[in-house]
Amino acid sequence: MTDNENTRQDETVIPETNETPEQVSEEPAPESEENTKYAVQQNLKGAVFDEVDLDCAVFHASNLYCVAISQSNFSECRIEECGMENAQFRNLGMKHASYQAADLQGAVFTDVNLYGSTIKHSGMQNTRFSNLNMSGSEYQNCSLEGTHFNNCDWEDATIDGIPVRDMISAYMEVQNS
Repeated sequence: MTDNENTRQDETVIPETNETPEQVSEEPAPESEENTKYAVQQNLKGAVFDEVDLDCAVFHASNLYCVAISQSNFSECRIEECGMENAQFRNLGMKHASYQAADLQGAVFTDVNLYGSTIKHSGMQNTRFSNLNMSGSEYQNCSLEGTHFNNCDWEDATIDGIPVRDMISAYMEVQNS
């Protein structure tokens, strides 16, 4: 691996893609903090991640428009300042993930475990969530207009510091009156 401004010697950099979607994959690395994977300012538009272990990966200022991620482990990953419009997330472990200033407009999350994840300052308009474990997750300063939630576990989750169960109870009370 060559050193450049986006690569450190101890990093695995996910390759840049062309206009044609390609599959990005790697062998599972031994458990170690030294095996953090980085994608810094990469163009991964249309990339397909299938059955990859990106535990503790860091995506920073990358173009992840229309990526498809399935059957993979993204637990404890950090996604910072990335464009992820119309991304597809299916059958994933994303426990304790962190999204900071991510553009998730039109994204679809299906059968994803977001337990304990934090999503801050992110655009999530028209995003669809289905069959998710969102328990213990925290959403702060997120735009949720037009977002749909179907069969999601919100146990101990908060939106802007307010427990989601309280929001749902207040909504049901208004609907029933």
